[in-house]
Amino acid sequence: MKNTLADIGVVIPVREGSSRIKNKVMLPFGTDESLLEWKIKQMKEIVNNEQIIISTDSPKLIDIAIKNDVQFKVRDKYLCEGHVASFNEVIKGVVKAIDFKHIAWVTVVVPLMKPIDYLKAFTKYIKIINEKNKDFDSLLTVNLLKEYFWDDNGPLNYCADKNHTVSQDLPNFYRVTNALYMYNRESILNKEYFIGSKPYKFEVDKLAGIDIDEIEDYNMALNLLNYYNDTLKKNN
Repeated sequence: MKNTLADIGVVIPVREGSSRIKNKVMLPFGTDESLLEWKIKQMKEIVNNEQIIISTDSPKLIDIAIKNDVQFKVRDKYLCEGHVASFNEVIKGVVKAIDFKHIAWVTVVVPLMKPIDYLKAFTKYIKIINEKNKDFDSLLTVNLLKEYFWDDNGPLNYCADKNHTVSQDLPNFYRVTNALYMYNRESILNKEYFIGSKPYKFEVDKLAGIDIDEIEDYNMALNLLNYYNDTLKKNN
């Protein structure tokens, strides 16, 4: 299976700074020393080591890449300072250094998406880009939400009155999980973004959608590790 994914470069962009949690990517997780090493370990299950690229300006994080026998690209410090470079500058700067035809942008801070789900997503991406009708041009991971949403002006997807809709009949809303984005390198550099105008929404479970943004999210992920490991055993 790894051979069929040979054109995909898995880029893991990381930096030491974080606006909400200090040194977030270095937080301990599972039996591994850090969230970064946890993610590297997951990726090693589905692609070859030379396809995994750590993009960073940090000597500490480069050392982790070397220790785990994966590739690294030294990123310009301007692209690593929080909220200095625009996000499209960061995307273009990171991807420009990667030589693979297709890019899988994988984030460290979504630790509970299982390797088998990454494999399914990678395989789905290869399938959709090879289809003749070209209904999709890229892929991102999402949670399907059948929930009640409001904005500042009122309800968005239901009537908050006697015409109230039961949740299973609500229209589909999708939450981007921030775990994975896939697109071809050439288009990323042209559009300066990691998905196209017709992305395939790859649905994952709630566990795979936990994104560590606040310390509460980290503690939640830690407490769900046993459940995560149980689901791995059931899949084997």
